[in-house]
Amino acid sequence: KMLRIENVKDGNVVTLHIRGFNEKNEILIEKYVKKAVKAAMDALKEGALPGGGAAKVAVAKKIRESAMKERNKQSMAMEEFASALEDVVKAMARNMGYDKEIAIAEMKKEMKNGKIKGLSSEGVKEMPTLRSFSLEKSEIERAGEASIMMIRISDVLSAKPLVKKSKYGANCGVIIYTSTGCPYCTKAKAYLRGKGISFKEINVSENPAAIQEMIRKSGQTGTPVMDIKGNIIVGYDIARIEAALRK
Repeated sequence: KMLRIENVKDGNVVTLHIRGFNEKNEILIEKYVKKAVKAAMDALKEGALPGGGAAKVAVAKKIRESAMKERNKQSMAMEEFASALEDVVKAMARNMGYDKEIAIAEMKKEMKNGKIKGLSSEGVKEMPTLRSFSLEKSEIERAGEASIMMIRISDVLSAKPLVKKSKYGANCGVIIYTSTGCPYCTKAKAYLRGKGISFKEINVSENPAAIQEMIRKSGQTGTPVMDIKGNIIVGYDIARIEAALRK
């Protein structure tokens, strides 16, 4: 029942009386009513869009049109994002008992004819429900931000290594001459491992024949000695190591 009082001073105030068969049910109904009121207020302030997945299919169409103007990588990312939006609508169709491919194809067909239609309990209908513009916008923006973040992570993971292993002897990034008990040798190896750089270690204490090779390269008998791209570094000198790795 609804009681309406007219011609009052503060006529914009509305009181809703909620009833349920128990306290738990009343709390649940109150929660749904508050959500409905908020959705209605958002729609009044910022407008509404066709529901039933219609807005997502329309956005996916626009993204695909824009993807044709972009370069390869950007175009591929945009195509996948558009497909992801349509996957949401397909999931809705499947949950409603429809054939997802037929439903999405029908929505696209109607859109080409200038009609925006979405899913409803009676099939694909024009303006089946309404969705708050701000809610739809927020969902798509968050999905876009997540996609951009994943693309950036992919760029980092697929970046070229600092040192190409195939360019060096024994398929290693760096050759390092060490000796038993040398603390700076330990530090140098730990530094390279921390950078993710592979190396071939030659312990001159265990391989006396390698001493002559080390002296020939560096002119020194002390360790560590590093051979990076033909650049010889004597001792544990981080600045010189970094400079050699950048070349």
